[in-house]
Amino acid sequence: MKHKIFLLFILLIVPAFAAAQDLDAKLAEIDRYARQVMNDWKQPGMAIAVVAGDKTVFAKGYGVQKLGTDDRVDENTVFAVASNSKAFTTAALAILIDEGKIGGWDERVSKYLPEFALYDPYVTSELTIRDLVSHRVGLDTFSGDLLWYETTYTDAEILNRLRHLKPVRGFRSGFGYQNLMFIAAGRIIEKVSGKSWGEFVKERF
Repeated sequence: MKHKIFLLFILLIVPAFAAAQDLDAKLAEIDRYARQVMNDWKQPGMAIAVVAGDKTVFAKGYGVQKLGTDDRVDENTVFAVASNSKAFTTAALAILIDEGKIGGWDERVSKYLPEFALYDPYVTSELTIRDLVSHRVGLDTFSGDLLWYETTYTDAEILNRLRHLKPVRGFRSGFGYQNLMFIAAGRIIEKVSGKSWGEFVKERF
């Protein structure tokens, strides 16, 4: 019986050890690649975190926080999230769609934001959630960004002013990178979930 227990222990521990060895090798490869990126792209600093399941298996900083200083980047250095928030927003919408709280990507924005309007009334009436996150509403790249960047306008005030921005191309006829449409998408998340965008993202991600 003792031999059987020992054999079972070996059968359990060897795959676990091999998996750990394999993970260590992959993380070492990531570390080498990060150093190479820093060198090739002449970056001042960056941080990397790798999460497997619900556990952080790798967290490390590289370089400095600001050129000309000795303030090192570590795993706790805070960076601006920037347009990563677009991925969070789209994933949050997907969760609400999967849960049946939003009918689908092609539901009209006006169902959730009846006060929302763009320059063209037709576009306003036909605009879908898919359009909001696909950069195809007809506005130019970064159009309207001065409404939000380093201003004190609330989200509601920013969205109210969108109706004055003239499109540069036809609705759904081309790509124009947009930040403001994601503010509208975030408002839909808030309306449907009853939570702020930040609360929803923190709770679900």
